[in-house]
Amino acid sequence: MRILEGGRLPILSWAPELDATAHQQAVNLANLAVAIDHVALMPDAHAGFGMPIGGVLFADRAVVPFAIGVDIGCGVALAATDLRVRDLPPERLDRVLAAIERRVPTGHRGHERTVDREAALAEIGLERPESIRAAWLDQGLQQLGTLGGGNHFLELQRDPEGHVYVMLHSGSRHLGKTICDEMHRRAVAHDAAHGLALPHRELAYFPEGSTGFDDYWSAMTFALRYAEVNRARMLDAVEAVLAGLTRLGRFERRVEIHHNYAVRERHAGLDGIVRDGIVHRKGAVRARPGEPVLIPGSMGSASYVGEGLGNPAAFATCEHGAGRAMSRTAARRARSSPEVYDEMDRLGIRLRAADRRAVAEEAAFAYKEIEVVMAASADLVRPTLRLLPLGVVKG
Repeated sequence: MRILEGGRLPILSWAPELDATAHQQAVNLANLAVAIDHVALMPDAHAGFGMPIGGVLFADRAVVPFAIGVDIGCGVALAATDLRVRDLPPERLDRVLAAIERRVPTGHRGHERTVDREAALAEIGLERPESIRAAWLDQGLQQLGTLGGGNHFLELQRDPEGHVYVMLHSGSRHLGKTICDEMHRRAVAHDAAHGLALPHRELAYFPEGSTGFDDYWSAMTFALRYAEVNRARMLDAVEAVLAGLTRLGRFERRVEIHHNYAVRERHAGLDGIVRDGIVHRKGAVRARPGEPVLIPGSMGSASYVGEGLGNPAAFATCEHGAGRAMSRTAARRARSSPEVYDEMDRLGIRLRAADRRAVAEEAAFAYKEIEVVMAASADLVRPTLRLLPLGVVKG
């Protein structure tokens, strides 16, 4: 960990490398009036909207929409099976991946058939808050149980002994983006009307006690639950596929985590004083002592299961993945899609993607080395299991 200068508050960074844009965003965050004690950057930190992805903000009675991001509740789920690698030879693995792709819409699509609205709402178990418009929810329910695009994925993975696992990465889909965009617009207007100075427009916030704060918090809470159900429904689909195409006997859901959210917590600052505040984790995972965490790699590289170490300087947080090393545009220029498919073939990994032309954007070379990221987080998380991909379904 190193301390970066330039802001009102210290910036503690575990990132071995940090691009100039992410550094400036961290300085802006440290200069935000509601920021408490210090800002923390995880080993996978890179530029995002307003705040670096892989960043942690401890805020004093305020919520910053872009410090959570457009995919509220984005996270990762892991299930263990009783299958072994030998149960999934290439032809069967291809059939499984194709069947998953048919059952789980990817990209911007929702389900073609109308989703049972009442069953979906019952599973979510929360009433729609007034801050979520009915039209947003209607679109969201039609996307419940879908993967999305970008860096979202669904993988079949193996451990060193050849046991098969299922890992998926997705969130609140278009619902979360709509909430974030609308609430950010309202936060900008609120701060301007009340003369609240901002180091950057994308760090607009709602103070606690304002209508905007309550509206955002209720919408975020709903989106977090939506994201959990979204991942659960995709795991249901994968379990059904495996049960139909293999001799699956056990499908055990092990870990489920968010990495884009805000929560009220109590932390001791660098000065040793314990304070209450609102922790914003954007592309970052809560990692209290012994708490299970999931750290996916990039397409073609290893993923990790770990246990948190509760590092107080990091607000008991660790990285959420490998973290981008280059932009999507730069990745497409660096390597063609056929080259990526050839590389995956050489690694023995089966790949299915909704947009074959865009696979270079999410290939391993476009991300930081996961082993370097894990080494940099030695005081944040303890790895307990290393998983390698067998087959990937990309959004």
